[in-house]
Amino acid sequence: MDRVIFREKREEISANNSIEIEGLLNNIPAKILFIVISGFLFYNVFHSVRITIQKLEILKQARLEVESLRLDNLELALNLENMQSLEYVEVQARDRLNFGSKNEYVFVIPEASLDEAKNNLDELFAENVSTEKKETYRVWLDFVSKGI
Repeated sequence: MDRVIFREKREEISANNSIEIEGLLNNIPAKILFIVISGFLFYNVFHSVRITIQKLEILKQARLEVESLRLDNLELALNLENMQSLEYVEVQARDRLNFGSKNEYVFVIPEASLDEAKNNLDELFAENVSTEKKETYRVWLDFVSKGI
């Protein structure tokens, strides 16, 4: 069997297609339509890029927040481990509840006495301390009557 190939029609079809495309490009309403479609596509691409940038910023902020929360969680876990130790419980019992161990005595000092002692220390360590010349028996009398 012999084959016969007709190539003439294909050339006519491609010539007709190029004439139709040239006709569309020379048509003013078609040009305007292509420009509008191109503008719409550029707007969509620009809008998609802007949304992607916003999503990346949100993702970046979320990662920073997660990292911060992980550090806080680690710090709290370390504090919890420290607070569950017997040494911490003992220190808190001594400080807050005025407890002592078996051979210790607990002294509770009123706040007013602490304030007065602080004032006395400030007076003692002040730079312009004036020394009073008292007689020795007066100093001993004050010591015996008032205490330190």
